[in-house]
Amino acid sequence: MSSVNYNLGNKGVRLISANDAWIKTKKGKLRLNPKYRFIGKLDTTMPNMIISATDKKKPTYKGDVSSLNRTAKKQIINHFYDDNGKRNKKTVAYFAIEK
Repeated sequence: MSSVNYNLGNKGVRLISANDAWIKTKKGKLRLNPKYRFIGKLDTTMPNMIISATDKKKPTYKGDVSSLNRTAKKQIINHFYDDNGKRNKKTVAYFAIEK
């Protein structure tokens, strides 16, 4: 995780993995972690778009990866690729602010 300002209209936005973003409820269902305020979601099926991260509503367009700064792009690459430059199994990353 990093605490870089990703220019999504918020300071302190972090890139977090899906494992940290989702938690199980007592009934075993998954829901977004209330520890974070989610700004957007980056999915490898739509690699240039940042969409809203929600577990209830239809996602909406939030921004474009090309408008992010260099540090943010480097964090995204580090999340989706290993040290040898090969693609890892991660497919989703979330932009969130810790509450």
